[in-house]
Amino acid sequence: MSPRDEQHLDPELIGLLALGENPGTPDELAATQRHLASCARCSAEVEELAAVTRQVRATTGAERLVAPPAQVWEAVRAEVDGAASAEVVPIATRRRVSWVTTAAAACIGLLVGGGAVYAATAGQRATVPAPAVVASASLAPLPGSTASGNVQVVSTSSGPRVQVDVTGLAPVSGYYEVWLLDKDGKKLVALGALDGSARGSFAMPQGIAMTDYPVVDVSLQAPNGDPSHSHHSLVRGTLAT
Repeated sequence: MSPRDEQHLDPELIGLLALGENPGTPDELAATQRHLASCARCSAEVEELAAVTRQVRATTGAERLVAPPAQVWEAVRAEVDGAASAEVVPIATRRRVSWVTTAAAACIGLLVGGGAVYAATAGQRATVPAPAVVASASLAPLPGSTASGNVQVVSTSSGPRVQVDVTGLAPVSGYYEVWLLDKDGKKLVALGALDGSARGSFAMPQGIAMTDYPVVDVSLQAPNGDPSHSHHSLVRGTLAT
């Protein structure tokens, strides 16, 4: 399913991405990458599960796959059967159960001969360190605006990401765009649009250095097809390491 068909990515698709797969057609993969660039929740889940996978590989110290003990599959099957037998399961709960099942299956598939079962014990999850913050800034309101927020640049396995969170933005017919500006405000790079919760997680574009574009700006854009800056900025801040 294309990420444009639902608000968030399927847990199964998140699991494949975390394992380094590129599922779907080129158009579907491009749509998935666009969704990850604008959805902090899905991008965080991909990174979290990828970190679990890397930790299992590092712990086992090998890549050869072997079949896990029978009790491991029984534990996974019991969790899946328990989820399927429930009469009514809230959407958030179903998503979490499916994600946990995907994570367990990914970890089980990476266990190698002679190693202990790493991530399939009942009620246990690996503790994944939060991505390292390499720069941050407060987003202050500009004249005429009552919004405010914060921005962090975090280091991930796929490169730096710019995470933006703004409060006080009024519902509008347009959309809110995030930009990187140089110190003089003469050059700028568009990162993407904030989602409905006024948050966003964006990959730092290739060839763009934070030291050259340290200013983060959020503007109100009209839905008129014009990709240029509207000159209607609401909040702005300068990144500091």
